[in-house]
Amino acid sequence: MSTIYLVLLLFFIIGLSNIIQRFLPFIPLPLIQIALGMLCSISPTAGLHIPLEPELFFVLFIAPLLFNDGKVTPRDELWKLRLPILLLALGLVFATVVVIGLFIHWLIPSIPLPAAFALAAILSPTDVVAVSSIAKRVHMPKGLMRLLEGEGLMNDASGLVAFKFAVAATVTGVFSISEASVSFLLIALGGLGLGVLFSFMLIGLKMALRRFGMEDITTHMIIQIITPFVIYIGAEEFGVSGILAVVAAGIVHAIEKEKVESRTLELQRVSDTTWSVILFILNGLVFVLLGLQIPDTTRLIFEDPQITNMEVIGYILAITASLLLLRYIWLALFWKKIKPLLFFQAEPEEKHRAIALLTFSGVRGAVTLAGAFTIPYIVADGSPFPERDLLLFLAAG
Repeated sequence: MSTIYLVLLLFFIIGLSNIIQRFLPFIPLPLIQIALGMLCSISPTAGLHIPLEPELFFVLFIAPLLFNDGKVTPRDELWKLRLPILLLALGLVFATVVVIGLFIHWLIPSIPLPAAFALAAILSPTDVVAVSSIAKRVHMPKGLMRLLEGEGLMNDASGLVAFKFAVAATVTGVFSISEASVSFLLIALGGLGLGVLFSFMLIGLKMALRRFGMEDITTHMIIQIITPFVIYIGAEEFGVSGILAVVAAGIVHAIEKEKVESRTLELQRVSDTTWSVILFILNGLVFVLLGLQIPDTTRLIFEDPQITNMEVIGYILAITASLLLLRYIWLALFWKKIKPLLFFQAEPEEKHRAIALLTFSGVRGAVTLAGAFTIPYIVADGSPFPERDLLLFLAAG
């Protein structure tokens, strides 16, 4: 099938999923998209099989998704919640990598420890879009909602950076906690700094175009659309975190957007509409592509004589339960630091209700799946990446 037909078919599937969801509103849209992808993969007529380029996934999906997260998240309220956000977005992420990574390695010894850390890292980020979808159906106190939004914004970056370190350790077979800590700090700070710098350069370009009388919406929209891709690729070329760079760029662009004069209101309206379409397509593509991969991955896992079907399902349930349990314990341990900023009453039942809400609202989404797809196929010595299909299956599960 030619590339153009393939692209058109993927767009058709995404549009069809939205129509189906209108008639079946009780089924989450991502599940419909996954199911349609699976049908296209196993269909005798379609039989779609799309090879995935790992690094391309970060550029095409992670960069614009995180850039948008940085733009839409309210900063004033998040600054007030900075301590609990850091406790969740940094502290809980690294606790998840270590504790859940060790648990996965103990549960499934065939997964090497660095690969187990990689799976735990990619499972650690929560998803802002998924949280917002839940909040539409369940009454969520404003303080909890803002905390979840801030956590989702920051832990995408910390989780994905930790994931890349763990994958690198698996590929090379070399890992030093001291070197990794220093490298993480340099890569993180460098990514944030370059993200801010590149943002100001692009904003300066747009202001220069306005001074020359170029106010046409098309030119400015093109600059907006390519911004996350340029910043991500530029940061990665400098050897720092493209992930943190696009998050920082999103925040800077949100500040710039608030200072734009009223004469660009039409541009803002077009920008909001365009980005909503782009993000819908990107999120949809992630889940449809996941659906396309599941039949082959499932067949490989279910036909593996070394593991039974019930075992792999049990692994998914055990890892999910351990993630929820660790999150609940972490929130309970630091509740005294979190509660005063959320304006919750001191009654025990209110405490446990809030912790339960925060625990079960820490859902995973497109970032986890897109990150899982970037696991390389081979390691440094040319051998296959250990248990890659199983890791992808567990992340999807």
